[in-house]
Amino acid sequence: MSPRFRQASADARWTAASAATLLALWSLGSFALPAAVLPSPLRVLAAMGALVQTKALWTDTAVTLGRILMAFAIGMSAALALGTAMALSRRAGAFFRVWIVCGITVPAIVTLLTVYMVVGMNERGAVLGAALTVVPFLAINIREGLKSIDPRLLKMAQVFRASRAQIARAVVGPQIAPMLLASARFGLGLVWKMVLFVELLGRGDGVGFRIEYYFQLFDMTNVLAYALCFVLVMLVIEVGVFGVLERRIFRWRRG
Repeated sequence: MSPRFRQASADARWTAASAATLLALWSLGSFALPAAVLPSPLRVLAAMGALVQTKALWTDTAVTLGRILMAFAIGMSAALALGTAMALSRRAGAFFRVWIVCGITVPAIVTLLTVYMVVGMNERGAVLGAALTVVPFLAINIREGLKSIDPRLLKMAQVFRASRAQIARAVVGPQIAPMLLASARFGLGLVWKMVLFVELLGRGDGVGFRIEYYFQLFDMTNVLAYALCFVLVMLVIEVGVFGVLERRIFRWRRG
């Protein structure tokens, strides 16, 4: 048995143990609290099975995913531009520092309500509000990642008379790829939480709206069922998209 296979088996066992622990704690909590407050895992699983067979779940999921993708594209693009400018220019770093601090410290609810007041409680306001709340956090990650590039490697490439394309591909790319992938994962996680919050505040469709609807009915079973269904969708994106990208980008590490 290879060391890599043993390590993968050990990781799988720890992951299974972690999931079993969460389920055990959830089950204990459901015994201690009324079912209306914290339903059991089996009850929520049965509700998830019923929801999967309805058209409403897939429609709401598609609507929410569309908003997430648009907000993520806007937020990531703005953060890339802002973080790159702050990393490459001292003046830009000094100029945008106040913007970043304000963006981090102002509560997300204030940003969302402001966007709704300016743009309107419509689709554009929902997407823009979710995007703006994540830009400062992503910009900081990108700025720090770009500033951590080893200048000695750049000088060595210049000594060997490497072209700009070679430097970008073989020196800069491998150093910033982990930062970009981590920022993308972090940004997507923030965006989908903010999109659900935006839908809860002012939209008439989507997963967030449906969760708020069942909460108003005090139906915690369907609240948890809807939330867990969407979490599973996001896990599929994490494994099927980011996992594949990670293996392809970092395949040079396998040796």
